[in-house]
Amino acid sequence: MKRRTLLQWVASAAAVLPFERLRLLAQPRDLTPDAIAMLGEVAPTVIPPSIGADRAQTIVARFVEWTRGYREGVALSHGYGHPRLQRTGASPVPRYMTQLAALDAQARAKGGRWSTLDLETRRALLDAAFTQAGVGALPGRPNGQHVVADLMAFYFRSSEANDDCYRAQISREVCRPIQITTRKPAPLA
Repeated sequence: MKRRTLLQWVASAAAVLPFERLRLLAQPRDLTPDAIAMLGEVAPTVIPPSIGADRAQTIVARFVEWTRGYREGVALSHGYGHPRLQRTGASPVPRYMTQLAALDAQARAKGGRWSTLDLETRRALLDAAFTQAGVGALPGRPNGQHVVADLMAFYFRSSEANDDCYRAQISREVCRPIQITTRKPAPLA
């Protein structure tokens, strides 16, 4: 085999190899402990205080578990009349870490940690972050646009939030027999 033929073969093989996957594998898959701590500090600003600090932190822990279980390329449910099957995109974790680091830096620029800032300052920082990320409304499910909007969607679009809102055990997203749906839901304990 001639050297020129070998070089052409190597160059053409390099074009076919999945180098894009290698780049994706190099990205972080889990939130760092600092990012999780920052998310825990931000949560009381956007999760209703009526559910309590412990439940807010439980919601953060479940959201973190959701990020760990996120898989790329999974088929999403397409509703009636939407013939195109959509798939989940790339993992939002790298973007989440950047956004949480930016919120932490902005809080420090205002004079302290996130939890030490007054509520109006925290809301102003989040409003600016949402504007920069292009968040115009709460997404139907976490979509990777902004970590705080996704945390809010994770909670507010859940069956648990629906039950908290009505203070009743409605269990909107839980499969239940028809007989139960005809009775008034029991109040939350």
